[in-house]
Amino acid sequence: MKYVKLDEKTWLDRQGYSKKILLTENDLKSKGNIVQIVKNKAHTEIKPHYHKNMIEIYHILKGNAVIFCGDTHIKSKPGDTLLCEPGEVHGVINDTDEDFEFVVFKINANDEDMYWAE
Repeated sequence: MKYVKLDEKTWLDRQGYSKKILLTENDLKSKGNIVQIVKNKAHTEIKPHYHKNMIEIYHILKGNAVIFCGDTHIKSKPGDTLLCEPGEVHGVINDTDEDFEFVVFKINANDEDMYWAE
């Protein structure tokens, strides 16, 4: 078993969000698979982007934000789970007064596989 203490992980600031990597591909013994928590502060967004190979699964922990994937826009809430497939333009709009947090399960993850949509 591997036990991860969230408060011992460091927030890494990215473009429009912060993340804590909980489990790496080494932890999972599975190349290209990662588990992380993402936080969007109040009134921020993750701009539209897509991946050519990566699949992302979101499980909402805290807050309510709009997650869009393709033409679908969902006002998500804690307990919701969403799947974004390769090629689908997706992002997050937190238009609320509270932080929005969700777990991201990345499959076929690769740092080079992120393309900002125009």
